[in-house]
Amino acid sequence: MLKRSPPTTKGCTPKALIVGLFGALCIGLGSTYNDMIVKGSGLAVWNLTPAAIFLFFVLVVLLNPLLRLLHPRLPLQRGELAVAFFLILLANTLSSRGLPAQLLPVITGAYYYATPENGWAEIVQPYMPDWPVPQSRDAIWGFYEGDPTGVVPWAIWAAPLLYWAAFGLALFLAMVCLMVIVRRQWVEHERLAYPMVQLPLAMIADDGRGRAIKPLFRSGLMWLGFAVPFVLGSINALHNYFVVVPDVSISLGGLSIFRGAVSLGLHLNLSMVGFSYFVPQNIALGLVFFYIVNVVQRGLLGMLAWGGKDETMGAYSQYTDPIIIHQAMGGMIVLVAGSLWVGRHHIGNVLRKALGRAPEVEDADEITSYGVAVWGAVASFLVMGVWLWQSGIPLPFVPLLLFGAFVGFMTIARVVAQGGVASMFPPTNGPDFVVANVGGTALGTKGMAGMALSYAWSVDTLILLMSACANGLKLVTEISLPHRRRLFGATVAVIVLTLSCVVALTLYLGYQYGAINLSRFYFDNVAQYPYRFMEKSILNPFAPRPSTWLHIGTGAAIMGGLMAAQHRFLWWPIHSLGFPISCVFGSMWFSVFVAWLLKSTVLKYGGLTLLNRLKPFFLGLILGEAVVAGTWVLIDYITGMQNNHLGGIVFQ
Repeated sequence: MLKRSPPTTKGCTPKALIVGLFGALCIGLGSTYNDMIVKGSGLAVWNLTPAAIFLFFVLVVLLNPLLRLLHPRLPLQRGELAVAFFLILLANTLSSRGLPAQLLPVITGAYYYATPENGWAEIVQPYMPDWPVPQSRDAIWGFYEGDPTGVVPWAIWAAPLLYWAAFGLALFLAMVCLMVIVRRQWVEHERLAYPMVQLPLAMIADDGRGRAIKPLFRSGLMWLGFAVPFVLGSINALHNYFVVVPDVSISLGGLSIFRGAVSLGLHLNLSMVGFSYFVPQNIALGLVFFYIVNVVQRGLLGMLAWGGKDETMGAYSQYTDPIIIHQAMGGMIVLVAGSLWVGRHHIGNVLRKALGRAPEVEDADEITSYGVAVWGAVASFLVMGVWLWQSGIPLPFVPLLLFGAFVGFMTIARVVAQGGVASMFPPTNGPDFVVANVGGTALGTKGMAGMALSYAWSVDTLILLMSACANGLKLVTEISLPHRRRLFGATVAVIVLTLSCVVALTLYLGYQYGAINLSRFYFDNVAQYPYRFMEKSILNPFAPRPSTWLHIGTGAAIMGGLMAAQHRFLWWPIHSLGFPISCVFGSMWFSVFVAWLLKSTVLKYGGLTLLNRLKPFFLGLILGEAVVAGTWVLIDYITGMQNNHLGGIVFQ
């Protein structure tokens, strides 16, 4: 890890903020156009944030040296580059998956897909609140199938989108405020690894010689690592243009066990190898170990014919056995509660500072004061609570929904910050957690309608603003950034700007080409998932199963025991972080294992000296994967190519 540098002379300057906001605009429009029209490699899908890395690479390697040639004062200095990356990083999480991509399908799906066969006009629509959804059949049909005029009827969309804008702003501000509250605990007290911050730190590092090209980009090892994914990805991209070019794969297939009931996939991802090189060995070992244990558990459950589907859970929680998912939820609850307990003294200081009872507590190095962070979080949760209550969810269950959702959000942020896991989502989500624990009968028809609408913001968390904010705050801490309070206002501006341009462009493209032609996944599957679940709950009301609580309690007990052993015994070799996410870790475990094996070998035979010398190579693996994805999206845009995926070299 790079040592903290002394304070820079420039940080949150108007120039840095303008560059960051312009980059946010580029990512919002570019990623949306890629997802809907170009359909190339996803640049705003995973927590590795490839669009942000690619755009930052262009800024640092191409634009900044060019500006230096024009005038010595034009290029951004190190602190300004950190500010620009912070804002671009946040925008990357708002430009595709999550609320921006889920919102328009979810608020229209109950109307567009209503047929005489499914009876949604009688079963679903009467219980939907009218204020957060567009109230025009023609406007919805024009969006899905294209309008001959191509004109967006903004007057019909304005009111529901403003209601959703209020909820979205409260949601994302709550995430930012929570990350401000825990930043000092995670960064300075617990000293989490933050593997994903190592690349931007290295990209802006100076060697004091004043050269236009940063030291990282003068490293042959870095370019060697960079070349591996770039060359392999480019070969596969060319294969999609010219079939005579062979495609390549770095997957080794899989190992079937338990008579083929389950398998261990041997899929290698180069950026995940790169990130995992910076993960502490006990954490990497825990991630691998608990995934293998999970596979064994699934195999045993299958052989014993236990478990099976659970009708109390929605489509987003049906990808593995419900027993395992409930155990994972219990593990996530304890992970979040345990991390808060470990940081109880710091959090107590934050709360006392916010109440004006601890003037000695320092918060000048945060992007906003602890008072703003605490009261901002409280206000955000109140806004979300009232909004959800008015959408039809019974008031007693609103806190339970927010609890379930934010346990998942905090788990992702913690796992990204501590374990560098680039691709993950929580094993279950807020709406499914509530329905599974209280039952559809307790929620009622309007409550289920409110839960269906909650799918717009709580289920698709492959890329999350909270984890990006955690990484960004670590970055500005390492830079010792001056005037960092300006970043909070800039963060609000990024949220508003990115969400606005993403939703506006999606509406425009929908009325031009028909949304159903833009993305079958979103405007077919995502649009119907919530209302199929709602229909099932209304037609066949179900009560909660006591076994659900038993499995959650079992997972909580296991996680509690693992965390206790980890804190009590210094010799304990396996970190508990892998347990709650073991059922969603399948595509990455082999990459983490390879990185763990390489790192262990390097430390054994070369020590810390060789470990540090090899870091540029692994940073190159990460950078090369992001750059090859972004490069071919641009090429595909110019040539008109569509669906040019890079054959498993880049996370899809």
